[in-house]
This record gives sequence, structure tokens and C-alpha cells, in this order.
Amino acid sequence: MFFLILTLSSVALSESMSTSCMCSKILLPVCGSDGKTYSNKCLMECAGVSLAYDGECSSKAGCACPLHINPVCGTDQKTYDNECLLNCTGYLKVHNGECETQRVCACPFILLPVCGKDGKTYNNECLMNCQSVEKEHDGECKKAELFAPVEPVCMCNSMYFPVCGSDGVTYDNECLMHCHNVKEGYPGACKS
Repeated sequence: MFFLILTLSSVALSESMSTSCMCSKILLPVCGSDGKTYSNKCLMECAGVSLAYDGECSSKAGCACPLHINPVCGTDQKTYDNECLLNCTGYLKVHNGECETQRVCACPFILLPVCGKDGKTYNNECLMNCQSVEKEHDGECKKAELFAPVEPVCMCNSMYFPVCGSDGVTYDNECLMHCHNVKEGYPGACKS
């Protein structure tokens, strides 16, 4: 009876730990005794799993696949040469073909919110810059800024008659300069 209560208590404790663990987002992969790769040791321990070894878990042993190339994208956002190689990892197929690659940015895990000109709040300026978005202001975006202002559509021809705007920017032609709300300029490229 005592053993049963102790066992149930430890299960309840590990379940409560897994829902209330506070782990950093530092990426130091470890392989758990359940054969799954965890981002770091804390997350693995939160799942109630013991450490098998440091690093990502290796693929299933003895997994022999054909050498043909027919790319598939896995749920780990990695492209595999064929579905057999994907199945060896234990991940699932998202779609046929290569995964869409995103620009990799090494940003710190610092929470200093900034509001981008796209009306979205980013956790820090580095993450905003990774998306090639300009900063509107420090802090979270206000609810009124959920939608970025719509810029008027300019219909200009593609003829190249350079004009230097009063803002110091060279525009391909006068129409494009006016589209950017620059009213004055002079013919030719701006001088450095």
C-alpha cells in the first residue's frame, strides 16, 4: 500500500513538473531515453525522461534506403532525399518537395519588444530585422496599429530618367520620386 501511494505521488509530481517547468530556450540538443531529441536537458527532464546521450538522437539503426532522389519535407523543417530517409528519423512528412528555407538569424533570447512598420510586435529588434521589417517604435504595437497603413498604388512607367530627390535619393524617374512623396528634385543621379 505504501509503495502504491509513493508511486502515485511520484507520477503526480512528475506530471505537475512537466506542466510548470521553466526552461530557457537555449539550443543544446540532447537525446532522451525515449529516443526523442529535446532542445535542451531541462526540457527533457520536464518530460520526465532521462538522458541517453548529448546531441541529437541518431536515426533508427539498420535503416536501409534506396539512393533515388525524390525530396520530401519533414515536420522538423528539414528536406530529405526521399521518404524512406525521412521515415528513418521518426519525423512525419509535411509535403513532397523541398522545405521552404527561411533565413537563419542568430538572435539572443532577450525580451525587449519592438513594433515593426508591418504592425506586428517582435520580441526584440534582431528578430524584427531578420524579417526585413523597419522599426516603428520601441515597445509593443498598439491595437490601432494592427494593420499597417496602406500606401497608395503608383502607376509609373519603367523608363530610366534618373532624378535626385530633395531627400538625397536617386529615383528612376520623376513619377517614382512623386510616389514617395518627394516633391522637389533635380535631373540626374544624386551626387555622393
